[in-house]
Amino acid sequence: MNRELIGKVAVPLVFAGLVIAAVASLRDGVTNGTTRGEWTCSMHPQIRLPQPGDCPICGMQLITVSELSDAHQHLKERAGLVTEVIRRRELFKEIRTTGKIDYSERQIALLSARVPGRVDRVFADFTGVEVKRGDHLVQIYSPDLYVAQKELLIALKPAEERRSNTREPEEFAGLGPESVRVKLRLLGILDEQIREIETTRRATKYLTIFAPIGGTVIEKNIREGQYVNTGDALYRIASFDPIWLYLNIYEYDIAWVQYGQKVDVAIEAFPGESLAGSVMFIDPSVDDATRSVRVRVNIANPDRRLKPQMYATATIHIGLEADGTPAPTGMEGMFVCPMHLEIIQRDPGDCKICEMPLERVAERRASQSVRPAVEASPENGSDAGPLAVPVSAVLDTGRRQIAYRLCKNGTYELVELKLGPRAHAPDASGKRREFFVVLDGVEAGDRVVSQSGFLLDSQRQIEGMPSLLYPRGQAGTSPHARHGAPPTSNDDSHPEISPHKAHSH
Repeated sequence: MNRELIGKVAVPLVFAGLVIAAVASLRDGVTNGTTRGEWTCSMHPQIRLPQPGDCPICGMQLITVSELSDAHQHLKERAGLVTEVIRRRELFKEIRTTGKIDYSERQIALLSARVPGRVDRVFADFTGVEVKRGDHLVQIYSPDLYVAQKELLIALKPAEERRSNTREPEEFAGLGPESVRVKLRLLGILDEQIREIETTRRATKYLTIFAPIGGTVIEKNIREGQYVNTGDALYRIASFDPIWLYLNIYEYDIAWVQYGQKVDVAIEAFPGESLAGSVMFIDPSVDDATRSVRVRVNIANPDRRLKPQMYATATIHIGLEADGTPAPTGMEGMFVCPMHLEIIQRDPGDCKICEMPLERVAERRASQSVRPAVEASPENGSDAGPLAVPVSAVLDTGRRQIAYRLCKNGTYELVELKLGPRAHAPDASGKRREFFVVLDGVEAGDRVVSQSGFLLDSQRQIEGMPSLLYPRGQAGTSPHARHGAPPTSNDDSHPEISPHKAHSH
């Protein structure tokens, strides 16, 4: 027998062996008396003869139709057929992926020289040093700055004389000094330094640059004795709290990822620990090389344990609606800033960072394709969750999905399924089980075969009934017929896939 026939006949042979064993077991209990009724073949149930004898197709000894029914019942017990009630469940989908930590682009300060001069002292003198907001970083000797301070002292004298000798309003009397103060601020002099100059009446030749934020020096471009020009980059300082995690979400999963979803993060450097984060931004384009989309997750990092370029694994847990779509994240109806998505509040207002008006997050509309939920019951489960069928109950060719439903008369009926996403839910013992969301084909309360479904389908193939590979059925076939050659398809035989593909699948 060639390889192409193995996938076609292997499973039916196993099932046929169980049938033969079941019939033999039953025959042991049959008396020597003659049994009236129709006679059939256990391998070819389409054969119906009025008297005992041998099967004209395979030569096996015929049995009565009642014996075949009893054999099928015995077969059910020996083959391990198990059925399960279809009901609604609270299902979850998981997306597992990897990513890399990086510092927040919003928490980076770039310090440039605002005046030309000579670097006389460097206080933050190596990359990686931690600084606090207001710490001094560098001292620059600048003649231009000295001249600007002298202008302020000169402007202060006539202003004081005008205030003492005339009744001119103070704001007009101080117009000259204020314009010089603005010039000094533009040169990088702080208000505290300006007040000190006005109090001491002494100009300084040095400009001290202070850290505008607390963080880590990630770039340093100066040395003592170096001359700098206006606009030269001196330092870059980054704050590591919060820190950003960039995840790679593959194209086929991106529809499940939404703004505001919670993410469980595991860092390789800290095994056994789980960190919480939230999806804050989804890139608008797909990377053509990796076919993935970069998703940003914000993570709190108050103790600065998380470092840029650390590797991480992440899991996004997504609840499912009754139609198998992602459940709301809780952000619907909230107000966020379109430029700073981490600014979130319940009431309308303006962004505290950029002062833009906050925008309301739109609420998702329920799908119109969802079938009305049935009343909740122990059999039907929750009236809000999706209708779920165990993964083990689904027979799948890749283009067609079926299951076998138990009818009231004890027979099994093939049903075509329309499936949603694959998800999971805990069983009664808390163990995780895999399910498909069912959009059509079965109803809550139906009982389907959840184990040994392939054996049942193989017997239906033997009997020429509609099955997984043959939606319309086919003439009863057997590996004994035509010396093991594959059956010839007729008008009623429409295989879903070829025997070779069935074996590969």
